[in-house]
Amino acid sequence: MQDFCNLTEHQLDALGELGNIGSGNAATALAQFLNRKIDMDVPKAKILQVETIPELIGGHEASVMGIYLRVMGDFKGRFLLLMPESTTIRLLHILIPGSTVKRPEDLSEMESSCLKEIGNILAGSFLNALSVVTRTTMLHSLPTMAFDMAGALLDAVASEMLATSEHVLMIETSFKDDMENLKMHIFLLPEPESLGSLLEFLGVK
Repeated sequence: MQDFCNLTEHQLDALGELGNIGSGNAATALAQFLNRKIDMDVPKAKILQVETIPELIGGHEASVMGIYLRVMGDFKGRFLLLMPESTTIRLLHILIPGSTVKRPEDLSEMESSCLKEIGNILAGSFLNALSVVTRTTMLHSLPTMAFDMAGALLDAVASEMLATSEHVLMIETSFKDDMENLKMHIFLLPEPESLGSLLEFLGVK
């Protein structure tokens, strides 16, 4: 079994390129959904300890939206999408121009549904691209969405993630529209057997 801590720079570069393909597909889907041009920074692949994730998005008390789902099929693992509150509200205002929401607590049922759909589109598009490129079956569970402080949100999913590994493969990228960065973080945690198969397919095992 392949361990996250033993990955070489060459292997991380290969996984970063795979993340580039997944993120590019997600950016295209987001642009179509929002009906506007969306650019994307080149993703970076990093290995992190699960408990350090909140530090990337402003600390444990930062308000974030999280989309979490399980990946099943030939490839097994976990998928986590985190977006700062500012990105989430910005996306909502783009999608619903008349929206005046400034805080997650003020979301209407329709606005919450729109955000869930954005998360579902990004997660599904990312995983579908990886499935096509690697020629593996990647099914995913229904996504769970939550607004909370980063520390509390991670506590809710960390136990299941830590059951697989204390470390996580993070693919970090930014989506941009004409006005501002739409910062988001994608975390893909393959189970050890699936990580080995993925590296073998990429020719870098």
